[in-house]
Amino acid sequence: MAGGLKRIFGNRMETHHQKLNCGICRSKNLSKILDLGVVPLANAFVHKENLNFPEMLFPLAINFCNDCFSIQLNYVVDSELLFKNYHYETSANEPLVKHFNLLADEIVKDYIKSPNNLVVEIGSNDGSLLSRIKDKCRVLGVDPAQNVAEIAIKNGVSTLVDFFTKETVKKIKSESGEAQVIVANNVMAHIDDIRGVFSAVRELLSQDGQFIFEVHWVGNLLTKGGFDQIYHEHIYYHSLHGLKFLIDSLDMIINDVKLVPIHGESMRVYVGKTGKSSKAVDDFLNREIEIGLTRKETYLNFSAKIELNKDKLLKILTDLKKEGKRIFGYGAPAKGNTLLNYFQIGPKVIDCITDTTPSKQGAYTPGTRIPVVSPEILKRELPDYILLLSWNYADAILEKEKELREKGVKFIIPVPEVRVV
Repeated sequence: MAGGLKRIFGNRMETHHQKLNCGICRSKNLSKILDLGVVPLANAFVHKENLNFPEMLFPLAINFCNDCFSIQLNYVVDSELLFKNYHYETSANEPLVKHFNLLADEIVKDYIKSPNNLVVEIGSNDGSLLSRIKDKCRVLGVDPAQNVAEIAIKNGVSTLVDFFTKETVKKIKSESGEAQVIVANNVMAHIDDIRGVFSAVRELLSQDGQFIFEVHWVGNLLTKGGFDQIYHEHIYYHSLHGLKFLIDSLDMIINDVKLVPIHGESMRVYVGKTGKSSKAVDDFLNREIEIGLTRKETYLNFSAKIELNKDKLLKILTDLKKEGKRIFGYGAPAKGNTLLNYFQIGPKVIDCITDTTPSKQGAYTPGTRIPVVSPEILKRELPDYILLLSWNYADAILEKEKELREKGVKFIIPVPEVRVV
């Protein structure tokens, strides 16, 4: 990227800051539990005209709060750098669209009482979820990325191009009133001032309304080894314990929680101003205690699993290259760039990576500089092996690419356990 290299010890300190206090409980009792080095932003794909410029690099490590048991980055990159020009489009991800359609149907069935009810989505991206709802009630998306917001607006989803703050909420309330439902998927991990956003949610939510949000569950990250979910956009790695501390402190209630099979395994949390907590909430909290999510030692042991995966995958790839095998990547999600950079897998190993997102095609992966191309290449050129970077959709992808597999192409799945199928 033009503008030169910027690190923590450089001259551009405004691009990131160190977290000295827990963002959930404000405690300073933090312990570093994993360090992935100094790396580029996971979604900062490099375009051809910028290949000769060095990339912006930032420290990537996580802390454990010994007081409220939350997990968070120890350095936070400025949100303007991360989200103002975003390369992720929900509609390009078929399994995710199906998942959101089911959630949208649940919202309409269980929470929409009138066509005049308002559903607000934080981080609405290209409007895929709200598109499913917009004929049943009033909808409004809030997203800071101009490029994806324009897609939503073009598709008939009213969208406010901004971050979700108390000032934004004042504007929404004055123009549209309170929200019956506020929804946020894969957003609450991304926000540095999470207390401020939850306070803004409380301000906008009607008295009988429901705030429904999904976040990666840190228990899945630990038990399944999905360390590649760690990147600068994900400031928090949530447990229900940490979230409960935050929600209780703001005088709201966790009404329900469930695990959903997306992005490995995510928590869907239901929060209101009134009501009771379901038995599922107590059961979930007990489960977190049983698997060690309230103990620092659990997280310190986690790095050993990452190193084992790294050694195993690199041996497979090295042996295949010695045999002259051709290897492509499949999917260029942000998580894939964490894996590629930490494992130091570059274009000498992976020829190219296919991805359905148009804005990524023709670009290069951050740090490792592997070219990203359209999946159309697979109709013309067959690799011997494909490294499945979108491993969280492995079942759906393996089914979708049955024809490739019948032609002899084998898939390498790197997480949670390295395997070749």
